[in-house]
Amino acid sequence: MKKKINVLVRVIVMIMVFVITIYFVNIFENRNYKNLAKEMNDAELPLAYVSYGDTLLNCMHGYTSDVDITLLRDSITPIDEQKHIEILVQNDKKYASGYSYEIRSIAGDSLVEKGDIEAADNGSGYDELDINVRMDLKKDMEYMLVVKASSEKGLAASYYTRIVVNDDYHEAELLKAVQDFHDASFDFNALETESVIGTYKTEYAGASTGDSFGLGHVNLANDYADIMWDGLKPTVVSDINIYIKEIDVNYAVIEMEYNASSITDQDVTSYYAVKEFYKVGYSLVEVSDSEADGEDSYGDASYGDASYDEEYSYTDEESQGGQAEETSHTEPKITMFSYDRYVDEYFDRTGIDALNNVYEIGIVSSDDLEYRYVENNRKIAFVRNGQLWMYDYDQGEIIRVYSFCADDYTEDAATYDAHNINIMEFADDGNLTFSVYGYMNRGDHEGKLGIGLFTFDYSTLEVDELLFVECNVPYEAMKTETSRLTYYDGQKFYYMMGGKVNAVDIKNRKQSYIAENLSAGDVKVSADMSVMAFGENEDQSQNTRITLMNMKTGNSYDITAGDGECLICYGFKDSDMVYGVSDIADAGVDADLESFSETKYSEESRDNIPAKRLYIVGSDGSQIKEYAKDGCYLMQVDVNANLLYLTRGEKSNGKFVAIKDDFITFKEDDSKQTIGTVHNSSITGYDRLYFTVPENIYLSYIPNLNITKEKIDDQNSYMIMTIEREKVTYHVYDNLGLSKIYDVAGDAINYAESVAGIVVSSDGEVIYRKMESQEYNTIAAGIFHHSTGTVDASLTDCLYMVLNYQGVQVTEDEIKQYSDPVTVLNTLGKKKGINVTGLSLDMLLGYVSDGIPVISRIDDGRYVLIVSYNDEDVRYYDPVENKEIVVSREEYIDMMVVCQNESYTYVSE
Repeated sequence: MKKKINVLVRVIVMIMVFVITIYFVNIFENRNYKNLAKEMNDAELPLAYVSYGDTLLNCMHGYTSDVDITLLRDSITPIDEQKHIEILVQNDKKYASGYSYEIRSIAGDSLVEKGDIEAADNGSGYDELDINVRMDLKKDMEYMLVVKASSEKGLAASYYTRIVVNDDYHEAELLKAVQDFHDASFDFNALETESVIGTYKTEYAGASTGDSFGLGHVNLANDYADIMWDGLKPTVVSDINIYIKEIDVNYAVIEMEYNASSITDQDVTSYYAVKEFYKVGYSLVEVSDSEADGEDSYGDASYGDASYDEEYSYTDEESQGGQAEETSHTEPKITMFSYDRYVDEYFDRTGIDALNNVYEIGIVSSDDLEYRYVENNRKIAFVRNGQLWMYDYDQGEIIRVYSFCADDYTEDAATYDAHNINIMEFADDGNLTFSVYGYMNRGDHEGKLGIGLFTFDYSTLEVDELLFVECNVPYEAMKTETSRLTYYDGQKFYYMMGGKVNAVDIKNRKQSYIAENLSAGDVKVSADMSVMAFGENEDQSQNTRITLMNMKTGNSYDITAGDGECLICYGFKDSDMVYGVSDIADAGVDADLESFSETKYSEESRDNIPAKRLYIVGSDGSQIKEYAKDGCYLMQVDVNANLLYLTRGEKSNGKFVAIKDDFITFKEDDSKQTIGTVHNSSITGYDRLYFTVPENIYLSYIPNLNITKEKIDDQNSYMIMTIEREKVTYHVYDNLGLSKIYDVAGDAINYAESVAGIVVSSDGEVIYRKMESQEYNTIAAGIFHHSTGTVDASLTDCLYMVLNYQGVQVTEDEIKQYSDPVTVLNTLGKKKGINVTGLSLDMLLGYVSDGIPVISRIDDGRYVLIVSYNDEDVRYYDPVENKEIVVSREEYIDMMVVCQNESYTYVSE
């Protein structure tokens, strides 16, 4: 017995020694780690789709945070009068245990209907959800469908698509046309004359030339061979996600997203993220039927000696030449207004080109590449397809620092690209500070919208999350601001969102803001995001101060204009700000556009008041350079890498006319070579983007790949920020999504007109969509004339008439409570008022065509109401004269221009 006890004691002692040894070995091996590290968690949220016949449409990713649905325009689902919607949820990981739905107004403030959904297993790993809408939905009005999936763990994810009721959108025909075109682009042996692509190319009436990025961007103006992949012969390796982005009775915008791969003769496999955008329309066209056989219709008639009956007259269907009766019928026709395919190759570390001493980035749809390099050029950090990489030449290795997607390009959840990365600091030792913003595909914040602040420690290959700010702004809207400014000074994290520059104290976990009421277009930021500048007013004529803010030092500087002057900021050269000084009085001086036809003077710059002086100031507010020449005005200033390009004009006969351009160059050390990029034809013959390196670096070997891990750190901060907009903004969506945001509806509509886009207010309402106007229309009979007989009261008179036209009984005193016409229309009226200042007369008459009056300011400052038009004239009611007046279109344009086309109207539902 004693012997057994001794043996047992020895065993216990040995086990204890083993455990203690493992413990101390673990401490020793991890002595440089304050915390443990782990791999990023895999994606768990299921994907949801709209079932449309045999097709899955409008792939929806789950959101686990609040979303401002007025800014969410990922997809729209047309439904018929039966209002039946079928949703399929790819619930193979069994995340969801229950489902419900809501239908909300597009502004999100009104719940139309809600209910629970019983899911059925369709046998293919999908939960089938049938929704039969009970409430009446207005035809052609957009609503938001929200499908909610709840888990047994008490978690929930929401899925969004807009819905609209209409049986006449012909989406089935449009989807088939798009699918046929896509399939034809992969039929690599088809001749152009045999392909549907050739037919659409023949009918295409858009741009005359294709894009300049090779296969990176092609459209219908490109050669047939380019559309057919120019011999690349890729294979689709993922699901093809089809989205209806916009649709009405005139056209639809349809997007296809997928990943593809190609294999070279050298057995090198490349992967590509591909997006195709189609703008297609359905119409019925009249087609003639000829029944003529070429014979005289009366050939068998016998007229004897008499030539014919002199009293006989030919009918419309007959002719003296004996032509046959003509009939016609209508046939459906699909018109492809535009097609754009964008290809971005996933970075491949094996792309070393030793012969040319360059490192391949890949086929790109744009040159807009985010990259940084260290002082000696031997390390490069860059972002491709939402992945952050760091290349170390000396160590012969490349690190995938941050990525939701590993090497599996077939997974939709991992490759979903509604996020991006800003590199904020890149140290000589390879350490990085960066931010990730947008939708989080996977990891601890999967399904959330927000901004993450991270550091990368090269010595340990660990990524540490310092802060995550959850928000309610969708990526498309977030990127217009956040992509331009995120900065960390070691204590405070600065980022732009919601028209504010927000500051988070990491240590104290407190958030404030250092600037507010900003428009993304009016804020200029240095390349390294450490310095920013903004004016006090978006209207240049009232902008008399520019604030220069250096976030690295914490100092700010105010630059003020003199009497009768205003300021404009053009941007930054490195950390030096470039701005101009203009005379406010020059706001009323037009430019002779014909004289600028051969210059860089752009449509966008026409809203700027030309500057008479230009200054360059450092990040400390000190003046570096002044540029001014007698009689010379700067119509446009382009800030390029090594020079300022000055488009200049002078005053002649009351207008600005073009004179010779000028330049301001920045002296660079020509002997100092740095990292750069260049387009070259690869060994396979395709245009690709490459990194170039200095001559003392020789790229010879394929670097080894290292993968980072996430640091487990319970000291990181988590905050929730809800953006509540303080003013209405106007968002322009082109074929690619959100393009620009404006504060004035008229500016947004003008830009939308130039890019064939639509304008959506931040309340979610579509306020502009290009429509065919009637040749003439009048609403004069519906206008109750109201006149006080003075110019000063003419705006009140016009607002009174517009509100009365809407069926609103109002008094002048009620109107006079407000100083802004749009506020009057929105507060007292039944429709959404908009400021359409800047629109051309033709575009204003489009509202009258739809039965909506337009308030317009003319020559002496009075406001009038446009009530009628035809192809030659315009009729308006003048409350000062108390009568309707008819003038030619040309006359009215001259009257409008004096007041910069100031106009107000409203949009109907």
